[in-house]
Amino acid sequence: MSLRDFEKERVVVWLAYFIAPSRRKGRRFPRLKVTLKDLLDSSKALNLDPLVLEKEHPASKIKGLVAVKKLGSKEATVKAIYQRLKQSPQSGSYRNP
Repeated sequence: MSLRDFEKERVVVWLAYFIAPSRRKGRRFPRLKVTLKDLLDSSKALNLDPLVLEKEHPASKIKGLVAVKKLGSKEATVKAIYQRLKQSPQSGSYRNP
């Protein structure tokens, strides 16, 4: 299955968006301690009908992505998932308090 199969109805959300060591390597938000399972659970909680694929992010080589239904734009969808991940008790920040 190719990622192009999801072009119109789904958005690809890489695990690297949340855990990559730098923004150059693909991170889009402040780092969180999350796993692919956490990403899947957050997507399910938002009723985004997630599909998990074992692919590597091109820049960081971090494995794992979730293809979810769109909530408008890709940015809005990814932000909603990030907010949900921040609220979950198992995710933590890499920053020192």
